Amino acid sequence: MDLRSDITRAPVERALVRLAGPAILAKALYAVLGLVDVFWVGRLGAAPVAAVNTGFFTSWILQAATALTAAGIVAHVARHIGAGNRARAGHAAAQGLALGAWLGALLGLVVWFTAPTLFDLLGTTDAVRAPGIAYLRILFLAAPLTFSWVNCEAVMRAAGNTRTPLLIITVMVLVNGVLDPLLIFGVGPFPRLGVLGAGLATAIAQVVAVLLFVTRAAARRPSFPLTNPTLLRIDWSLAPRLLRVGIPVMAVGVLYSWIYLFLSGVAARLGTLELAVLGLGNRAETLTYLVSSGFGMATASVVGQNLGAGSPQRASRAAWRSVLWMGAYGVVVGAVLVLWPREVLSVFTSDPGVLETGATYTRILGLCQGLMAIEIVLEHAFVGAGDTLPPMLISVPINVLRVPLVLALVYGFGAGIVSIGWLLSITATLRGVLAAVWFSRGRWKEKKL
Repeated sequence: MDLRSDITRAPVERALVRLAGPAILAKALYAVLGLVDVFWVGRLGAAPVAAVNTGFFTSWILQAATALTAAGIVAHVARHIGAGNRARAGHAAAQGLALGAWLGALLGLVVWFTAPTLFDLLGTTDAVRAPGIAYLRILFLAAPLTFSWVNCEAVMRAAGNTRTPLLIITVMVLVNGVLDPLLIFGVGPFPRLGVLGAGLATAIAQVVAVLLFVTRAAARRPSFPLTNPTLLRIDWSLAPRLLRVGIPVMAVGVLYSWIYLFLSGVAARLGTLELAVLGLGNRAETLTYLVSSGFGMATASVVGQNLGAGSPQRASRAAWRSVLWMGAYGVVVGAVLVLWPREVLSVFTSDPGVLETGATYTRILGLCQGLMAIEIVLEHAFVGAGDTLPPMLISVPINVLRVPLVLALVYGFGAGIVSIGWLLSITATLRGVLAAVWFSRGRWKEKKL
């Protein structure tokens, strides 16, 4: 199949659906990767679970950091593929992969030394601190691998192939799922490593994923453009342009991660019930996030390739069609959360207190799901165009504003967890409206890479 022709000349609706289905499933599977660790470690007791959960929330920062190179890869590779220039697409892919590996190694080194400080700041007990530090260090020592497989997925998606990355991510999740109980509990000849085993299983699974992507690149498949010689050196004329696309996306993701860690700290001081409600509300929103993100990833590829092909109107049609579909989907999910919040939360807990407070909290979050979905899709559309500054200028100030507002509500007015729900819902709605207004101006169509 001529992937470029399918995206740049076939109906955009067909291209979106073809790319989005596997992308959504891949996004969901990656979310499962961390949940599998929690599932098996849960058999060890409350402290190990808290250690893994803390490490898991912190690993969101790692996932956000991968956008530093992945976003630039999507914008440049899609643009060059759309223009029919495979050589330039391969060079951009190689530079993104090389930069990612170096940045991952640097990030892993930083976290190795700062992990104890992080757990001290979170105020965790000794029973949580020691295994949590070990788990976090393993996750971030594997950061070059994380950057590599995420960047490989970005290359293939930008070129129009989301099915192969889905298969590889499926294998990665399965390997992690098999190794987890073996290394956590010491089954057969395997050592009993506890929480450390969960981190090691995740790292090994990522090794497998990277090796599978390498085989695709080595086979010189059309959907994996790569100029091998430029992997060995940094092109200082291209590298800053790749990073210029990725830095705003990374800033949004890292700040979001830190805000949720901050909210977790506030909720923990309110009480165990409130902390549980915050976490369960976030899981309920996953119904919107995973599908919208997967569709947004497809939208980025279609927007980028059509801009490269000199068809900005097709790019715009693809973006707005995604907004229409995902906005409607978000409204449906929101209606479910508003009408049946207890039923949704009962999937995760049977605690009557958590269900009572969580139902009100989740109902409030349901009000913003439509515009939250629209913001997610448009953020990816901006990435496909290589114009990532607008989403950052919208998201960062509003997210930063959440901090003093939460402090004022909780400590100034004595409000509880429900007030945090209202704040999250209102600010998410505002972000969605601003994203739609800014994208409608159309200046992203003129963005030069």
